[in-house]
Amino acid sequence: MNRLRRHAPPLLVLLAWALLLAAWVMGNAPFGAPDEAFHYIRAVGVSEGHLLGTPDPAARIGVTPTQVAWTAQATRQLSLPRALDPQPYTCEIGRPHRSAACQLRATPNTGPVARATTVGNYQPLPYLLPAAVVRAGGSATAALRLARAIQALSALALLAIAVFALYDGASPLLSLLGPLLAVTPMAIFCASALGGSGIEVASGVAFMACLLRVGRSAAEPRRWWLLLASSGAVLALSRSTGPAFLVLMLALAAALAGPRAFAARLLAGWPARLAVCALLAAIALNRVWEGLYGPSVPLDTSSLHAGLVAGAHQWWKALPQLVGSFGYLEVKLPLILPLAWFALALALLAAAAAVSERRERLVLAGALAAGLAGPAVFYALFVRPSGFGLQGRYVLPALVALPIVAGELLCRHSRRASSAWLGRLALALPLAVALAQILAWYVNARRYAVGTSGPTWFLPHASWAPPGGWWPWLALALAAGGCLAAAVFARPGRGPAPLARSV
Repeated sequence: MNRLRRHAPPLLVLLAWALLLAAWVMGNAPFGAPDEAFHYIRAVGVSEGHLLGTPDPAARIGVTPTQVAWTAQATRQLSLPRALDPQPYTCEIGRPHRSAACQLRATPNTGPVARATTVGNYQPLPYLLPAAVVRAGGSATAALRLARAIQALSALALLAIAVFALYDGASPLLSLLGPLLAVTPMAIFCASALGGSGIEVASGVAFMACLLRVGRSAAEPRRWWLLLASSGAVLALSRSTGPAFLVLMLALAAALAGPRAFAARLLAGWPARLAVCALLAAIALNRVWEGLYGPSVPLDTSSLHAGLVAGAHQWWKALPQLVGSFGYLEVKLPLILPLAWFALALALLAAAAAVSERRERLVLAGALAAGLAGPAVFYALFVRPSGFGLQGRYVLPALVALPIVAGELLCRHSRRASSAWLGRLALALPLAVALAQILAWYVNARRYAVGTSGPTWFLPHASWAPPGGWWPWLALALAAGGCLAAAVFARPGRGPAPLARSV
């Protein structure tokens, strides 16, 4: 019982995320996430032993010639067993003012069909566990929800690694502020949908947290090196960009600890050396897969200036998506929610900078500058050649490092801070996060229940509802908010809940 009380705050946070993930898995209409039907086809193909599928020379997916040429590299044909065809259940995509009621009238295809997927050559790791359960569904929608559920559990396991890596019983609430801000509603949405983005974001959170944990002292238990290697390997193998994000996080951790001290830590003892070998192996596997099957990226540095200008514009449009823009980016949150989230993130960064040492402040400022400018460069070099726009989820796996590092620095140096404003920040941030997570789920649920032009209070008017109706899943979302709020007042031990460590 005492052990449970000592870990009450992180357990409440994890319970909140678990409830939110369940509400999203069920409350989001089938195939309502970006390219989810394509990811589903890939998972079904993997379940039948086809990691790639058959190239489709007739593929013409996209709007512009550039987009068509890009998707043609990745498009594969796969055969789907009877009743598992997703196409009848994609009727509301591109029609945000309509509900998902058309899915209730859909006629499933009863025979096997061949379908094309534009993610046929993506890294296979995110599809392995969904493929193990997808065939258990008796219909396309049931199969998808099973695949979503196993993906959500995988992401939750990675987030649990992050929470316990960062948790400090002497500063229980402060040590959790970073992950609370890093795991935005968009991160929860991606984790609850079938695809690689959710696992990439969750593994980025876990890997950065483990890097900070092993940087606390040389006497950290061996398990943190094992978890660092595991989360880093998942990050490297989740999507094409995983190795780049992994290297960026390693560079950030090295800058915080000092390059020489960090290198010595990586070479001190067999657990650390084994972790380094595992990370190098994962990066190598990613590069081998991309070299054999990945798309050809035509780097055109001759128009780099134009690409950077376009990238700045794309990045400005994609910023709110870091907090939440759901469906096919047509389900937008009220602007006040992204603004409030960014304000909290800036407050955390400012608080960390105020109490940190000079070198740490410089590293934090450099990381913030890279976070602000990097996505525009990323777009100019890697996204623009595809003909598609920049999306917030593409860069979210790297940007989660900012609030996590800020929270860790604030926790390490909390004795230098004023207890009054520190207490206000530690109280306001979890409560605001709880409210934002609930509202984000509700906005997305309304889109599929009544359409974006339907009544704000949609429950009595819903023309589409998930299994069990809306009330159980709304109750889960509200309970998740309650858990986040309860974490503020949880008592890890006897006496009042301490905000900062006492040394």
